Amino acid sequence: MLQILGPVGILVLIGYAMGRGAGGLDTRTLSTVVVLVAAPALIFSSLTSLQLDPSAVLGMSGAAAVCLAISAALSAAILLLAGGSLRSFLPALMMPNSGNMGLPLVLLTFGEAGGELAVAYFVVVALAQHSIGMAIYAGSFRLGVLLRQPLIYAVIAVVVVLVTGVEVPVVLARTAEMTGGMMVPAMLLLLGTSLARLRVADLRSALILAVGRLGVGLVSAICVIWLLGLQGVPAGVVFLMATMPTAIVIHVFAERFGRDPERVVGVVVVSTLLTFACLPVLTWIALTLAGRGP
Repeated sequence: MLQILGPVGILVLIGYAMGRGAGGLDTRTLSTVVVLVAAPALIFSSLTSLQLDPSAVLGMSGAAAVCLAISAALSAAILLLAGGSLRSFLPALMMPNSGNMGLPLVLLTFGEAGGELAVAYFVVVALAQHSIGMAIYAGSFRLGVLLRQPLIYAVIAVVVVLVTGVEVPVVLARTAEMTGGMMVPAMLLLLGTSLARLRVADLRSALILAVGRLGVGLVSAICVIWLLGLQGVPAGVVFLMATMPTAIVIHVFAERFGRDPERVVGVVVVSTLLTFACLPVLTWIALTLAGRGP
């Protein structure tokens, strides 16, 4: 367990220290590099050099979509019963941080095979965040914004390679592999820096919504594993990816469109800390589901 969680915690702490330091970390530049370069490169590199059956990756993408649909329904029901604002908090409850935390955790827990499945899950969540999540905050769907996301073109390139069977040039493959390799440590550093700079305005509501995010993730993961009959590593991957905290990008959208950004940022911080506290248990359950538990 220490071998899995240790590297995650160390990199987050380094990012936190850099965020609190005088020099700091230029998160705007680093996050731009991650979104525009590293993430598309990781997707292309991982999914064009599959060691798994492509149908397994396609199945994981479907599992991610079903998981998000269940999370959306559960989150909407919770907010309606509690009298909360759907426009402000629905994305915060339904969208997990499958990038900054999910990918590194799955990679360390299940190795490269699990990492490929996690990338397939991450693609679906990332596209949902930049389409559905942004549309909820903006009040309308903006196709132009979605089409400007490099993730889409990385996915298209992957589909072309897999369908046509064309061989990726060695130079391009190695470049994508090297560039995508920086995504995991960069995301953990960004997570730590963000935690150092974000401030909680309403601790009580943040704690309630953070518990709600974890609960929604747990229920949706269990439902998907049962509905789709997942076993082994795919079951463990779905469980970890679905139970991650509120995505940091949700705060960016809330701030951009003026949807209770002070309270949304509280959900991001508290849900992240809550998930960190629960990581040993969550990881143990994922390993057990995958048949690798003690």
